[in-house]
Amino acid sequence: MSAPESVMLPGAEAWELWRFPQKSEPRCEMSPTEKSISSAPGLLFALPTRSVMAMPLWVAGEGDPRELAELELSGRHLVRRDAAVRAIPVESSGGRSLILALAVSNDSPGAAWFSKAMCFDVPARLVDPAGADVAVWKESGTLCFGFYRGGKCVAFSASGESAPGPAFCGMLTRLALRLRAEDVIVGLPASIRLIGGFSEEDRTSLAGTLRAEVELVSPAPPPRIPETTVDIPPPAAQQARERRAIFQRAAFFGVIAAAVYGFVLLLLAGEMALKTIQLRKLKAEAEAAAPAAAEAKKLVSEWKEFQGAVNPEHFALDQLAAVASELPGDQVRLTQFVLENGRLILSGEAADISQAYQFLERVKKSPVLQDYDWTARQPQLAGKNKVQFEMEGARPDAKTRDE
Repeated sequence: MSAPESVMLPGAEAWELWRFPQKSEPRCEMSPTEKSISSAPGLLFALPTRSVMAMPLWVAGEGDPRELAELELSGRHLVRRDAAVRAIPVESSGGRSLILALAVSNDSPGAAWFSKAMCFDVPARLVDPAGADVAVWKESGTLCFGFYRGGKCVAFSASGESAPGPAFCGMLTRLALRLRAEDVIVGLPASIRLIGGFSEEDRTSLAGTLRAEVELVSPAPPPRIPETTVDIPPPAAQQARERRAIFQRAAFFGVIAAAVYGFVLLLLAGEMALKTIQLRKLKAEAEAAAPAAAEAKKLVSEWKEFQGAVNPEHFALDQLAAVASELPGDQVRLTQFVLENGRLILSGEAADISQAYQFLERVKKSPVLQDYDWTARQPQLAGKNKVQFEMEGARPDAKTRDE
């Protein structure tokens, strides 16, 4: 994950948007607009402290810290149904690990900006304790605090108090005792860092009640971006990320499909252009040959008109002679010979069917009659030793009966 370039966090009175330009000092925008948040690069969103439940835990060095944290918090009935459990490693010692277990829910007042964030963290990890054991700050007028071990946050909480009075000091003392008993911190807090718009009276009162050295830092410095960046998104933000990932994958495959489709269209367009050029060329050739083709067609038509008068093969007597020459014997005779408009109709009788078929085949193969396209009916018995047959031939220039 790349380092954040801007931070959105709950300030003492309102939301603050911090920008960290590379060549200038950090800049803060109070109560940022939607436009400012949308334009903030690499946004780290600090969830309000009151929206996150934190608990330090010692767990076995083996295993998944998040799963172990979820089992521990669920066993203590500290996890809401809609919360997500995260785990931040603190340190390892003697075969066990100290982790900061976090239960993150969707009830943050900044939920509308979840989609703008690159990653999520908590304000306690963005506070610089500067070697102090405890840091105290305000979020929307409410006191919040964090405990630190070796500069790393091991516990934090929102107090619900607005001033560091006896109630706040009692809460801080009780938690410190519990953390000391669980070996989360090595001793009771000896130094406290009071960050933000606190008064000298607040500092004196807190130092006297807790018997600790209290440092007042005002105004609050810019947030500290941790060296080890973690990401603890609320469930709604995680779901939005998953939806975006699905959409991005769909968009990626959509772009590929569109590219392939465009490539196919380009190929088809190229082929169509080539076919169009070829068609134009053929049309040009056809138009150039049109006069010659018309003249040739005219000559063919004229030839068909008087072909029968000048072509000896089309004379009726010559064709009758050709048909008669194909008779296979005395037992086959013609009973009808009709030549009209390029059509030749033959009828006859034979002693048996085989002779009739023989005659029909010989006529079809006659060199003189090869211009005809022949069709023959099935020979019919007409009596004892008598078979009638009929066939018809048509030349290409033959006219239909309607013509």
